[in-house]
Amino acid sequence: MQLADAACEGVGDTREASLRVAKLAKDANLPLDDASIRELTITFTYTLAPHPLGSAQPGADLVPLEGPSYPRALRDADEDVRALWTSLAASVTHPMARARCADIVFTLRLAKPHEAAETAVQAYLELARGSLHLSEQCDGLLRAWGLVRAVGLSALMPRVSSAMLDMVDAALDRQDDPYVVVHLLDALTAPQRRKKGSLPDSRMDDLLDKALLTYSDTRTVGELASLVRRRAAGDAMRVQHASEVEVKAYLNDADKATEAFVVRAHLNDAASKARQLNLPDLEAIAVSRLQSAPPVKWKSIPTEFKLPNAFFRDFLRPYRRAESWDDALGLWFNTDAPSGSLKTNEATARNVLNKSVFGRLVTTIVFGSKDLPKRVLAGDDDAFQHELVKVETIGIHLHGFLLADALDLIKFRFGIPSLAEVESRLVEAGAHPIMARTLAKSLLLYWVGEFAAAVHLAVPKVEAAARALLLELNEPMYRAAVGDAVGVFPGLGALLEPLVENGFDPDWERFLRTFLLNDGENVRNLTAHGYIDDVNRETAALALRACALLVLIASEDSVNRDSEVVRAALGNPIAAPPRSWWQRGISAIRAARREFLR
Repeated sequence: MQLADAACEGVGDTREASLRVAKLAKDANLPLDDASIRELTITFTYTLAPHPLGSAQPGADLVPLEGPSYPRALRDADEDVRALWTSLAASVTHPMARARCADIVFTLRLAKPHEAAETAVQAYLELARGSLHLSEQCDGLLRAWGLVRAVGLSALMPRVSSAMLDMVDAALDRQDDPYVVVHLLDALTAPQRRKKGSLPDSRMDDLLDKALLTYSDTRTVGELASLVRRRAAGDAMRVQHASEVEVKAYLNDADKATEAFVVRAHLNDAASKARQLNLPDLEAIAVSRLQSAPPVKWKSIPTEFKLPNAFFRDFLRPYRRAESWDDALGLWFNTDAPSGSLKTNEATARNVLNKSVFGRLVTTIVFGSKDLPKRVLAGDDDAFQHELVKVETIGIHLHGFLLADALDLIKFRFGIPSLAEVESRLVEAGAHPIMARTLAKSLLLYWVGEFAAAVHLAVPKVEAAARALLLELNEPMYRAAVGDAVGVFPGLGALLEPLVENGFDPDWERFLRTFLLNDGENVRNLTAHGYIDDVNRETAALALRACALLVLIASEDSVNRDSEVVRAALGNPIAAPPRSWWQRGISAIRAARREFLR
């Protein structure tokens, strides 16, 4: 159609052509109905999406293919629209219109795939010499490259690859956007199923070396160095040179940075990359500079939110009505995971990430002690886990206040019970006597205001109780001695995974992981290595809650429980009131045993 060809004249991209359709139709007073104009507009709103770098099948896809989406997904088009596209593919003359319509026909298999693909490739080659933006020309050639490989258009392969290399060469001479250079070279250096039509190695290698020295930004240099290593796998000199250029790019970024934490981030990247690429000399330089880098001046951004008084009042109401300290403490042992529901937290984390444009644009670096970078979030999974920990941490801190208030209220109403009384109640619930005594001592230390001592005593028992439960299940966890190495049990992080595999409540597993381990509050490691001194009552209350959870379901050594009974206790470590907590423990085990025997 003349309207489709006219819309493509002189535009920089297909979206611009789509915006011109309605105006041209109105100005020319063409006898077209609104539906036809709308569908022609939509035809040019589809885009080409290049495959990820390093893909085994380089190229680009015409998207969106499946819905729901905007514009309407290609496969959702009805028969009338498909007929329109078929008609356009046979009649338009402008290369942009021919490329788009022939590509749609090929994608939806509306005609012979080989013929439609060849028409689209020829049109994309013409567009590479036209008025389109360079990135649009690049995407067109990537699509053409994918089509010739997919359909087997061997006669066109040399033309497409030559056009790609010519575009790379010209872009390097002008120092244009590296997007074009990186994506085209990535496609050309990918393993090919057919060698016929491939260009001599020398031209490709020359362009790769030229590109590596043309750009200075770290990301581009890293991508190009990766391509050199992939192509020159047997040439150790070229591989090492490319790797050194990449590491030095990080060091150069550190030289140019002015903010202390940015300097440290770049130096950490340089050291990490040098270690990964086996460049010990550069690694030593980066680490030395990192250790002596300027100190970071941290800034705190306070955030306030108000909770209704009813929130605290409702939580503490059962403790105000309890008739004795042991009933009140039983209620405390029966509270839900302080981190909250895992499903709810995951949904919240995803919602935050989906709405955070800034979070998707920047790199997040987590710093540890001595202002040294601890980890860099890489990819959506890392970002999600980091956001999940942040959501869980908010819940943990909030419930820390509630749990501490409840313990304080027990002391205010009933005084501090004796160690023997608390220990006796814990043993009656089925807890191991040694663990029961530790938990009882930790509670009393809290009540007398020795919060740091309570944490130092309670936290190690979480790991001991987890190990005891896994031994009851006969889970293989012991690391046997090898050579001079001593045989040991793994740490808490490794113990939580088999607990979950045996049915441990995931809400509680997340609380223990986020509160105690390295990705969250890291209370376990800080306690073990002597870095936790000024302990507040909220942290102490949370440590006691973590300890009590597993201590109350870990049995005495002399008791040989069936594995199903242990799994039942892991799956439901707490039960609903009003049963007293020691009765709850005994009843839960008996109920699990009855269910297993049934």
